[in-house]
Amino acid sequence: MKRQDYYYKKAKRERYKSRASYKLKFIDQRFYIFKKGMNVLDLGASPGGWSQVAYELTYGGNVISVDLKPVRVNGIHFVLGDVLKNETLEKIREKMREIGIDKFDVIISDMSPKISGIKEVDHMQSIELGKRAFEISKDLLKEGGSIVIKLFYGQEIYNFKKDVEKFYDFCKLYTPPASRERSREVYMVCKRFKLST
Repeated sequence: MKRQDYYYKKAKRERYKSRASYKLKFIDQRFYIFKKGMNVLDLGASPGGWSQVAYELTYGGNVISVDLKPVRVNGIHFVLGDVLKNETLEKIREKMREIGIDKFDVIISDMSPKISGIKEVDHMQSIELGKRAFEISKDLLKEGGSIVIKLFYGQEIYNFKKDVEKFYDFCKLYTPPASRERSREVYMVCKRFKLST
């Protein structure tokens, strides 16, 4: 059975919103991102597979999920909006105040651009989305926190990593086993955020 078929069927069987749930599970098994009671921000959350896992691995911690499409996952808090727009950032802050969150312990981003099929274009668009997640993290992530960002491989990824790792004690690129065999996606996993560099 092909890898993508295996995880697709496994997600259906275990009632996860998408096969991407297993990518985050593998990331956590490798890097120990989540703990009980953590506050998590999920950027580009639809259809909700990562939000499900974040809620599960924080044992009912606060998870705020943000997307242009509705996300229906039991227990999470949802913000409808475009992550690239500042008005959505204000909506996130409003939701944080509403539920009593000062800063997030973890920010996760599985955001992906609309795939053009042109590798360099898709790569650069994924970098732009990654940069947006990084900018949001500088504002909303607590000291010592972690971030996970999806990117597509390409020349610019290492320059972006250099910029990000200045703000973290640990930063690594990782492709989880649940990724499709021919996928160019990779996840930047950074831990122990430093408020000042």
